[in-house]
Amino acid sequence: MGVILCSLEQKYHEFTLPVIAAFEGDDKAAITSLVYYPLKRRYPIPDIKDEAELINRFDEVFDDELTAVIASSNIDTDWDSVGWRGIMLNNGVMWVDTAGKIIAVNTQNAKEQALAKSLIKQGKQSLHASINTFEKPVLDWKTANYHIRVDDLGDHNFRYAVWGIDKKPSDKPDMVLLNGDITFEGSGGNHNYTFKNGRYSYVLQVTIIGCDTSPPGWLEVYKGDELLLAEDVISAH
Repeated sequence: MGVILCSLEQKYHEFTLPVIAAFEGDDKAAITSLVYYPLKRRYPIPDIKDEAELINRFDEVFDDELTAVIASSNIDTDWDSVGWRGIMLNNGVMWVDTAGKIIAVNTQNAKEQALAKSLIKQGKQSLHASINTFEKPVLDWKTANYHIRVDDLGDHNFRYAVWGIDKKPSDKPDMVLLNGDITFEGSGGNHNYTFKNGRYSYVLQVTIIGCDTSPPGWLEVYKGDELLLAEDVISAH
């Protein structure tokens, strides 16, 4: 059976074509003007807050390889509309909304990977000795009452650490849980981490593609099937 290619609906072309054109022209000013800020980057790399910052950090996000992929993309076969989430390139490499703005870039090139490695090394020095060994950090969140951290110990072996909001990362965590599970929700990148402690479940809902008012995520605590607590993230690093 042959592969069936679905064309991007004509009504979405006006939002997508200017993006392709900006990359075809290798026009950094045009590209940065087409980005919705802040542009999220994978923790521990800080988000990019405005056009000026993206100009300075441009190669961290759009290296020659990704620029060429976008510039040479076929609007009919490489782009798809995904409901309210927007329009995606190559199954989620990059997302554009229906205002023609780039809302997510989900790649991490060699330059960003090197930066992440340096930041991870620095970050380990500020943590309590009981949790300063891991392969890579995943989340560093604050809610109204908690400071939450998730790290990958290797091979998606996720660890959850939590402190009361008045404590420091150098303090011993109030609780540490291992063997968390990750679940993805569709192609937008939204996902959750679930950690078990007896009858209790701690669920971290991560928002990658959301609306303007969406928090970076939220914490849910369950006892069995009963929701005991839900708190939005007010600070994410």
